[in-house]
Amino acid sequence: RRRRRRRRLVGDGPSKKAADDDEADDDEADDDLTAPPRALDAAFVTLKRFAAVAIATQVFHSAEPGGMVGRVAPEPRDVIWPNLKVSERQRASRKVVAHVLVALLLMFYVVPVTLISFVLSEQSIYARWPTVRGLADESLVLSVAVKMCQPAGLIALMLLLPPLFLALGVWEGRLAWSSTTCSQLARYYAFQITNVLLVTAVAGSLVKCLTKILDHPNDAFALLGESLPQVCAFFSCYVFIKALAGLPIELCRAVAAIQHAAKRTVYPSSTERDRRAVVFGGGLRDFDNPGWFSYGKFAAQDLLVVVLLMTYAVMAPVILVPGLLFFAMAQVVYRHQLLYVYVPIFESGGRLGPIIYRRTLFSLFIFQFTMTGVLFVKHAYYEGYAVLALSVVTFAYKTHLQATYAKSGSVAHHLPMELACAVDDAMRHREETGSLKTTSPVLQRTDEDDDAILLRGLHEYVQPSLAGGTP
Repeated sequence: RRRRRRRRLVGDGPSKKAADDDEADDDEADDDLTAPPRALDAAFVTLKRFAAVAIATQVFHSAEPGGMVGRVAPEPRDVIWPNLKVSERQRASRKVVAHVLVALLLMFYVVPVTLISFVLSEQSIYARWPTVRGLADESLVLSVAVKMCQPAGLIALMLLLPPLFLALGVWEGRLAWSSTTCSQLARYYAFQITNVLLVTAVAGSLVKCLTKILDHPNDAFALLGESLPQVCAFFSCYVFIKALAGLPIELCRAVAAIQHAAKRTVYPSSTERDRRAVVFGGGLRDFDNPGWFSYGKFAAQDLLVVVLLMTYAVMAPVILVPGLLFFAMAQVVYRHQLLYVYVPIFESGGRLGPIIYRRTLFSLFIFQFTMTGVLFVKHAYYEGYAVLALSVVTFAYKTHLQATYAKSGSVAHHLPMELACAVDDAMRHREETGSLKTTSPVLQRTDEDDDAILLRGLHEYVQPSLAGGTP
């Protein structure tokens, strides 16, 4: 900077103005270095007692709405440190923008899904290449391959969405990877239900389906009852492909090998640090650096299989064969990958459980509505109304469980004061007598005093770049 200023002083032109501008730049740089760091909108507080945590997370700290909100902090590995600088106002506005983008993508994603059904469906292939029909009639293998084209194309199209939803959750400003994963699961599941189940089975396009229902609301159940049984073969092939192709590919990590080759092509790998680096937000990484298990992607895919099995279990029990094969193989593959391949980066504390439970109940609703439509089509009105009444009972049960466990004031969201005081009493008894009066294996392994707990919290919740790590 001094050389540049000296050159400007001795060069041609308005040297005095150049010197004044450069001195102003130096003053601004000095001010940036000496200015105190800006306080963030979020902070981590470590408390000595569980009762204090229960109180801090369940009371209003500020008279101004949203002025100060206490939440149970995610574990240190779960924190998305760059998002701590995002203010609450920015986070709220980004959340609205993200919801709008997801809604627009949900509407426009129907176009490629419909295009795949037009181009790769069995009827389209036979109409475009009549000779293929003759060959398929003579070869069972070719006939099965033709039937698999549309499900395979749809699966490949849906695999583009999970990385997008994960990146969108991070951009929203979410503070934890577990929260981002829950958002990814919910959005990916909604896309699969809309584009795989409804669009493919009911009308070929979401707009056409909604138009039919809006023009004739009384025919909604009949629409489901007429359309879904006709595509049982398609969904059976869909589940077979996921079992016989998707799970083996995951087991041998073929996608990871492709990512490894792509990363070595576009990114330098001369040093160990380059080889351990991840590119494009983790989309490209080395084969021996698998990362963490994508619960948002795999759970949403498996929940779609649950929906298909529940829907067709009565109408076409043959779909239970690929369903049994899929879950039998998935148990082995996922267990192996979780134990020996993937490295967990967070413990969500069971946050995925309620999300999966609600979507399982939604699968039950789809089954009941579909069976009502099938019975109405077959003019079995009494049986149809009985199944419809059963869906009312299911909804009442769901409402009861939601009021008991899913509300913000339920025991599922906060540590009850009774349990918090019991834990504190057990720890206080240990401090006084030297032995822990409890049957909890977790507390029996706890041998830290209050100062050690505070010190451990102080060291764990440190920005990774300050601790010598990578944020």
